Amino acid sequence: MKVNLTKKEFETLLDVMYMADWIIRAHDEEDDEGAKRYKELEQKIMSLAGEFGLDKAVQVNKETKQYYLVKEYLEASDATSRIEKFENATFWEELLERLARRDFIRAFGEEAILKMPINERFEKEMEFFKHYDNEFGQNGLENLHIVALAARLKN
Repeated sequence: MKVNLTKKEFETLLDVMYMADWIIRAHDEEDDEGAKRYKELEQKIMSLAGEFGLDKAVQVNKETKQYYLVKEYLEASDATSRIEKFENATFWEELLERLARRDFIRAFGEEAILKMPINERFEKEMEFFKHYDNEFGQNGLENLHIVALAARLKN
């Protein structure tokens, strides 16, 4: 099968691969064998950059023989800002959800929650979520303190 791409479409493909690679490997502390197939495809596609006149965007490390996007390309792309936007939104969403879930469980107990109809469970937990959403929306992290840590830091 042959896929015909314009130069702009190939650039978009490079951006999408960079964003996907970030999701797959950004927080890995060791090589992930499961991610190997993604890296292989990425390398195959990057090897074609010269055919699209993008040999300055993609270079190969002479020692490892691995292709990579150069810093200048990434700075001109919006891929990095999209990753940052995604990570920022994910941070706040996860923080709110985890704190709301924690406090919901503390307030009602797991046993009582399991007996609640799903719509009641959702409504009650959502009240905690709204509380944190309002707080962080107004104050960011300013009022967030870890009590035990604050006490240790004072000593």
